[in-house]
Amino acid sequence: MTAQAPNWYKELIRAQIRERNKVRGGLLDDTMTRGDGGAGKIKFPVVGGEILIYKLSGAIQKVKTSSPSLSMVEVAAEDFEGAAWMRVQDFRKQGPSEQSAVGKEMQKAIRFKRDTLKIDAMNAFATNGSSLPDAPTTIDTIGDGTTTIDLIDVIQARSAIAGTGSEEDIYYPIPEAWMDQLEMYKEFSNMDYIGDKDMPFARMSNVRKRTFRGVHLFTLPDKYFYLGTGKFGSGSGNLPYDTDGYLDTFMWTKDAMGAEMEWNQEDMSISMHPEMEGTPMLGKVGLSGAAVGILPEGVKRLRFKAQHRATRPA
Repeated sequence: MTAQAPNWYKELIRAQIRERNKVRGGLLDDTMTRGDGGAGKIKFPVVGGEILIYKLSGAIQKVKTSSPSLSMVEVAAEDFEGAAWMRVQDFRKQGPSEQSAVGKEMQKAIRFKRDTLKIDAMNAFATNGSSLPDAPTTIDTIGDGTTTIDLIDVIQARSAIAGTGSEEDIYYPIPEAWMDQLEMYKEFSNMDYIGDKDMPFARMSNVRKRTFRGVHLFTLPDKYFYLGTGKFGSGSGNLPYDTDGYLDTFMWTKDAMGAEMEWNQEDMSISMHPEMEGTPMLGKVGLSGAAVGILPEGVKRLRFKAQHRATRPA
């Protein structure tokens, strides 16, 4: 049998503790289209084909009809949970800041999972392509991983997406060192961010962001870049990346990717377990949701060398 922990424990809010893991999470919220549905199924309708516009001949005759295709991209929601035991003996030794820190870490963990669902969906989209009946069905990869990122690469990806006629915002999160590299170019470093100021990443002062030719570029912590041969965690010493390898990143327009969280519990629930020795407390967070690729033409995979410092362009 369990019992709820005292409210005063759950409601303590302090910000005086030092945190080693500063990945806040939730930075990719609202960058993708939300879906419809329920009961574990999320649906994204897609209309394809062309509508024929014809000149009237003046004769009484049948109209020339068009047959646009209506497809449905469907994905099943997945359930996730994070849990942590807290011994009452430890709890009695904790100050308010330490108690609050446990809840904050759990909250950041579930937010980060929300982001990685989106990253994994883009990677699967780039790997497997689309099941839609209309072309294109594959995603372009720009760069072969042997060169550092260049403004020309960003322009190429942006033009390919904008050329499809999409009117949605375009997002491109990159590592800090890649932002340093792009800022070696004066035309880029002089740019300001002009996107939605209410976006999660836009509200954070430690996230560098710029809008270049309609693309919202912004930095994410190293932990987000876990795809590629030089991925996070493969570096030597205290360095995050293997500079002999590459990182896979993604640029996308909002209507090209879909993401929906049917439920999201960031505030940690805490229950006491007197049936267990010492009556420990169990904290839990969770979510149910999914992300999926919708329009291949609106997503680009950009593959460049992993790096820890910028180099001056020739």
